[in-house]
Amino acid sequence: MKKEQEAETRELMQRCFDKSLASIFFLHPDTTLVVIHEDKVVAGLNLDVYQVNKQVKMGYLGWLYTDKEHRGKGLAGKLLSEALVFLRSLGCTDVAGCVEGDNPASFKQLENKGFSRLSLLGQVRRFRFGLFRVWKHASRFFDMGYFFWHLSLDDTRTQSYPENLKAFLLGVVANTLLFIPVLFGWNLVSLLNFSWMQFSHETGSLLFALPLVSLLVRTLPSLVFAHIQKIRLVYRQWDTAYFTALLLPFLVGLPFPVPGNLYIQGSTWSLKTHARVLARMSLISNTSLALLFILLPNPYTLFLLTLDTFFFFYPFCGFNSSRIKREGWNYRLFSYVLTLACYAFLLVY
Repeated sequence: MKKEQEAETRELMQRCFDKSLASIFFLHPDTTLVVIHEDKVVAGLNLDVYQVNKQVKMGYLGWLYTDKEHRGKGLAGKLLSEALVFLRSLGCTDVAGCVEGDNPASFKQLENKGFSRLSLLGQVRRFRFGLFRVWKHASRFFDMGYFFWHLSLDDTRTQSYPENLKAFLLGVVANTLLFIPVLFGWNLVSLLNFSWMQFSHETGSLLFALPLVSLLVRTLPSLVFAHIQKIRLVYRQWDTAYFTALLLPFLVGLPFPVPGNLYIQGSTWSLKTHARVLARMSLISNTSLALLFILLPNPYTLFLLTLDTFFFFYPFCGFNSSRIKREGWNYRLFSYVLTLACYAFLLVY
């Protein structure tokens, strides 16, 4: 990209993305690739190139965008192909990008170029202490539901992403460990003699199992429903949000669940074509969590239900995505009422 094209390119980005994202746009002219048609910028790919450590030089795929009138012409794939050649010429050993789990249109492009999801353990092994630098450049400390897609340009083999039962069990172990500070009151709020939870030694073992029970109740009913609908799913644990999940328990004594999600297998589906079934899966999940909370009132289940219901950045199978069809809003409204009813029950209880 030429320096004089920066303003035009930034304007195109603002047209292609939600206005709320403008504050985190980055655009480095020396490492931004653009497509020119009739002397106008019609597509672009903003790259961020930096040194992770002595062994790894990263080429990060930031913002990929195409003018509405030029979509469907293969420009995104062309930009990715040119980016790999360009990044090799700069001496990059790794290329990576973050894509939301329910956005197969985007990660399909990466799959076609040889990218794969890199697990948290794989990221630690590959980047070591440079992982914090990678997360900083990718704004990964608080993003949820996004996966780290990675390609090694120096032919280094990386660990595959765990899925299904293995991913679920790893998630349960991680969430249980993160729940321990809440159970034992290891937080700053406890200095004020205040606690969100009261438990005895007799109930301690039961409360210790709350992450397992909550995640099972959240996942299994949706899995059964999808099986009945003959939809093949895959369970993937998120690799981010652990930073927040560490801070909240130690600071204020509240749990911050870091669950994974059930996703439709493959990359040939979309939120548009599967909106109804995804919304129903999410409603089933939320209803199951609400029933669990009423039977066993506890902050972990309630917080998980709250995050699933109200937070757009805490997606569950597209239920909180603005891209799903109108029927999803009806399910969401019901879930809002259901979650608020749980808060009312808590007040009475």
